[in-house]
Amino acid sequence: MSTTARTEPAISDALARDFPEVAHLPKEDLQTLLEDPAYFDAYFNTMPQALAYHQAIEQKMRENVELAERSEAMKPDLERLREDTARLFNEANELKQRWAYLDDAQREAYRRFSQPAQLSRYRAATTVQEHLSDSLVSAFLSGEGDDESFLKQYREVRKVYHKRQIGLQKWDEGKVVWMA
Repeated sequence: MSTTARTEPAISDALARDFPEVAHLPKEDLQTLLEDPAYFDAYFNTMPQALAYHQAIEQKMRENVELAERSEAMKPDLERLREDTARLFNEANELKQRWAYLDDAQREAYRRFSQPAQLSRYRAATTVQEHLSDSLVSAFLSGEGDDESFLKQYREVRKVYHKRQIGLQKWDEGKVVWMA
């Protein structure tokens, strides 16, 4: 730069406000700044605003490097957690499938104790009791057995049959409470 004295800027514009050092440069120095890119870079990169900007960039770059190093240091733990999570997820899915299988098996095992199954068994047992009484009558009429043993057996069979019929009637009327 030249050694000529700085002059007060004649114009108050954005350049004069933002960069007062440049606004006070003589015309020859301004001309050199415009014509020589290396001089332009050297001059503007030594200004306080540029130095502060470069320091801020360097600080941010250091912070980014530190963050990257910390992230890289966490990588093995994160990989281990990812593997553990995948393993536990697979175990959970296997247990979920096993649960579905066991739930179906349990439901199937308890099906014979359900209300419809028990009602069906009760009706079948009542029908069997009726057929038993009919077969006793047929056997007696064909001459098998004596009067006393026939009456004793027949009464017992019919008593059970009628108790079951009453139970079925109550069940049909909704008077039987089924505990699930």
